Amino acid sequence: MSAIETFRAADPPHAQVYSDFMTAGIVQGNMGSLVVVKLNVGELDQHAHPQEHVGAVLEGEFSFFDGTEETVLRAGDLYRIPPNVTHGVRCRGHALIIQARADFKPDAKAA
Repeated sequence: MSAIETFRAADPPHAQVYSDFMTAGIVQGNMGSLVVVKLNVGELDQHAHPQEHVGAVLEGEFSFFDGTEETVLRAGDLYRIPPNVTHGVRCRGHALIIQARADFKPDAKAA
């Protein structure tokens, strides 16, 4: 059992503060990563990624928007963002999210 690693979502390893709006930590595996994202009040401008994002909301509430439509997600909701789909992120309180990703690597430059 000593090879099994355990972590708390509220205190993920390799946590990095990207802005007042977002902090992310990562559990890296051989085939991909589990990214833990903490959102505070704020907004992330519309953007797109070349890779798919698959996630689950553990607590709180946030939304994705694309300029004409907004989709609210709450604790217990799951989501998938296909590659190259433009979206923004908005949070009016707080949210704790996990994302399965094949590409995410910690950013050595993040504060």
